Amino acid sequence: MEFGVIGDEQFVLGFKLLGIKKNRSIINDNEFEDGLIEMFRDKEVGIIIIQPEYYKILSTKTKLRVDTSVKPTVIVLGEKLSDIL
Repeated sequence: MEFGVIGDEQFVLGFKLLGIKKNRSIINDNEFEDGLIEMFRDKEVGIIIIQPEYYKILSTKTKLRVDTSVKPTVIVLGEKLSDIL
């Protein structure tokens, strides 16, 4: 299983330097949800790391999928949980 990372260029860059190959840089908010769904479809990805700024703008359906998914597991990284909810 591999890690997947999706977020803006600065967020993704650090993970690229760590050697994570499954990554997607987002230029605008509209790309995020589509990119995240693509990453869900990738059977090699076991953990997806996303930015909290983008988690906040997800549709209710996708947010439910993110919150309940076991494989892949989605980690919102970057802010305190209380700031996201």
